[in-house]
Amino acid sequence: MRRTWIAVIAILASGVLLGAVSGAGRAAPASGAVPSSTGPLLLTVESPSPNAMIHTNTPTIAVKFSDSVAPINPSTVSVYVDGLNETASGLVTVGTDTITYPIPPILKLPNGANNATVTAFDTSRNEAKIFWTFTITPAPPPTSNPFAGVKPTTILLYIGVGAGLSGAGVGGYILFLKQTTRFTFRRYFATHPVRRTYLALYLPLAVAFVALLFGLSYVASTPGLPTNAVDYVFIFALFIALTPFGIDARQEMLRIRAYERAFAQFLFEMADAMRGGIDPAKALVELAKTHTNILAKHLRIAADAVRLGRPFEAILREMVASMQSRLITRYAGLIADASQIGGETATVVYRAAKDMDDFVKIEEEREKQLMLPVAVIYIAFAVLMAVLFALLYIAPTLGSLNVSFLGLGTPLSGSTGATPTQIPKLDFSTLKERFFELMLINALGTGAIIGAFTEGRARYGILHSLALVAATMAAFVVLFP
Repeated sequence: MRRTWIAVIAILASGVLLGAVSGAGRAAPASGAVPSSTGPLLLTVESPSPNAMIHTNTPTIAVKFSDSVAPINPSTVSVYVDGLNETASGLVTVGTDTITYPIPPILKLPNGANNATVTAFDTSRNEAKIFWTFTITPAPPPTSNPFAGVKPTTILLYIGVGAGLSGAGVGGYILFLKQTTRFTFRRYFATHPVRRTYLALYLPLAVAFVALLFGLSYVASTPGLPTNAVDYVFIFALFIALTPFGIDARQEMLRIRAYERAFAQFLFEMADAMRGGIDPAKALVELAKTHTNILAKHLRIAADAVRLGRPFEAILREMVASMQSRLITRYAGLIADASQIGGETATVVYRAAKDMDDFVKIEEEREKQLMLPVAVIYIAFAVLMAVLFALLYIAPTLGSLNVSFLGLGTPLSGSTGATPTQIPKLDFSTLKERFFELMLINALGTGAIIGAFTEGRARYGILHSLALVAATMAAFVVLFP
């Protein structure tokens, strides 16, 4: 009899030992949850996550369970929320491996810290208990989109109707002018030349706006496009709007440089003619006959004005006004004042020509020396892009960011029950889109800096901006399609 009792005690001891070894081999529960188990039954939090910050007052309390020894006994399951027993509410459901309790709207939880406790037994009387906390914060108010439901095709229709009505009104007014004042376009544009800004900026902007509407309509109606398809539409419209203006700005800069070189040479020749005894007005007429460079047209017009008897000072100022060069305007004004006062005008003209020629040469030398800083700016842009690409490559391995040490939440050295402030992890596609937009903004700003740094005006860097935007788009398409 004694041997029989000894055998029973040994069998029970071995069973307890096997259960302890089996429980020790299981994974640890989720961080933030406080489990308590006396056997193989294990509970794991499913929702809300421990220490989570949610925006709903009616969450679903869900816990997963597993037991390799015996099945769970549904009648032994207990669910407590904020210390109140919710088991008798009839809403607790025990599935094949999940215990759920959806908070009903009539019993919605208050904002702030809340807790939940789930207890269960299996048919072998093994007990498991888990306790965790979570925080409820008010959801941010939804932002109203005033353009929601407005289709780009509808906007195009309104634009077309408005353009048609405006065209009909302008056409009727032109017919009225022809009947009353004998209006003709040749006579009008002879006295009101079309400004280059209309053709280089305003017209491309209108075309870009129409292209943007068509592109957004296509993206909105075509499923399966990349997440940054809208960005590509804006880039396409940007190239349509700014490419003509950038080319015109570059040509304007080269044209001003050519005017300055030619005007300095013209002043040398005028000084030589005046030293030979010819007055400035006659010297201008004689030089207009031989000049074939960029100043030829301006000199012919000025020579015709001299023949009509207009004063040389006014003619010179009017001639240089269309060249849009502050350097030429300054020296032309100096020569006009000297000729009006009288005296050694030839010496003044020669000194002005010499100073202007030296200034032009200094500017050309400065442009050559600035090529190295511009190259450095391009290299810095490439380095920044490489850093962002490296961050994108390691982004999938990064977790959430704890910023409580910045004073935005509970300090890191606080109590163990404190909930640190967490910045949730961005998904890869969102992170890629944000980095892409960041590089586009940087490309536009870098081009403007280059233009202001080298030529004194940001518009001279538009082509640099477009080149950097194209390089950014090509790099992202190739490396992160």
